[in-house]
Amino acid sequence: MTIKILGGLANGRSLFVPGGDQTRPTSVRLRRRIFDSYQDLSDFDFIDLCAGSGAVGFEAWSRGAKSVQFIETHRLARQAIQKNIANFCDYFPEETKERPLELLRSKAQQWRPGAQSEQSIVFFDPPYQEKALYKQVVMPLLQDRTVAELWLESDRQKGLPKEYWSENGHEPDKIFEQGTSYIAIFRFS
Repeated sequence: MTIKILGGLANGRSLFVPGGDQTRPTSVRLRRRIFDSYQDLSDFDFIDLCAGSGAVGFEAWSRGAKSVQFIETHRLARQAIQKNIANFCDYFPEETKERPLELLRSKAQQWRPGAQSEQSIVFFDPPYQEKALYKQVVMPLLQDRTVAELWLESDRQKGLPKEYWSENGHEPDKIFEQGTSYIAIFRFS
């Protein structure tokens, strides 16, 4: 299975997606909704936690992100992301030197913001049912405000309902919805 980049430099390029049911790519409609609002990401580094297919990170790169880090532990997902990075490096050699794509094998809860964090967007899309993982990763980012923005994907039926965040003192700046899935945007700068 493949999915396509929706806009920017790599518009229309196909991405490999890992087989099986271990990953769940962000729906095309939800990706389109968020990236219609974020056409230019040239001021940001982008971190794709629980990257899965990496589609959101590659979309961010296509729209100008200064760098993209894919954080993933699942073997098949890492293989697909690595193939996609290799294809992007072949097709966009100069651009990928200037704006690197990097795959890191790490658990999301072990990732920590780096020196560039004030200009970073973190996209966090774990398996919806991993509610404890949401709390382990998201709550420190919401409390410390060490990144520019946090984009959080969940599902109101399988994951944490969108009201969970405001009920716990963290009102999203914006929410994009598609079906039962949503991406909540938290801005800190």
